[in-house]
Amino acid sequence: MQVLASKCPYCGHSVETTVDHLEERIVCPSCHKPFEMEVPRVSVTSVREVDGDRETISRDFASEQGEQTLLKAHPVIFRRRPLGTLAIVALWVAAGYLFMQSRGGEQAGAMGWVSLAMIVCSLFVIAYWYVLSVATTLTITDSRTIFRQGIISRDTSEVQHDDVRNIQVEQNFAQRLVGVGDVGISSSGQDDLEIVAVAMPDPAGIVDLIRENQD
Repeated sequence: MQVLASKCPYCGHSVETTVDHLEERIVCPSCHKPFEMEVPRVSVTSVREVDGDRETISRDFASEQGEQTLLKAHPVIFRRRPLGTLAIVALWVAAGYLFMQSRGGEQAGAMGWVSLAMIVCSLFVIAYWYVLSVATTLTITDSRTIFRQGIISRDTSEVQHDDVRNIQVEQNFAQRLVGVGDVGISSSGQDDLEIVAVAMPDPAGIVDLIRENQD
């Protein structure tokens, strides 16, 4: 078995592979980025004969390319709720005002507790929004789109890029201003949308990424 050695064009790490994978995309064991080992992109620095399993030959041996994750996105937290966000900010301003007023006067203690309660309630609301966001994930790989949502019970939908028939993006005027939109994906043979991702950041970029990876 002939082993070809070269350097990764991204990180410069030494990479080894066999002639069987010379025309295929390989993955650097250091930076995990794929590239093709072929002239003139990458020059071979040495060729040697080895015996045994290639996995035991060297830790610099390149791995074969698997499915690559291109994007992981969660629904935005504040941009999808402009009125709620403004209400939170107004609540904090009011709480700060009450706290400053509580530093003196007969009702100082009561005003201080009220301001603290307002802050705590707003933090609970923000935490709830955050949990809803991280519990919903849109993942785009080089071959498919995966949508997962749920906290206790999780629902998963996926569509292969080559099977995508229709992609819909819905944005109202306010959403366009803040770069947020709803993305719907359907595949061939399906009348309904199989994936509906609400309040995703950069919806146009998501659509472009899917289209770029279709054969």
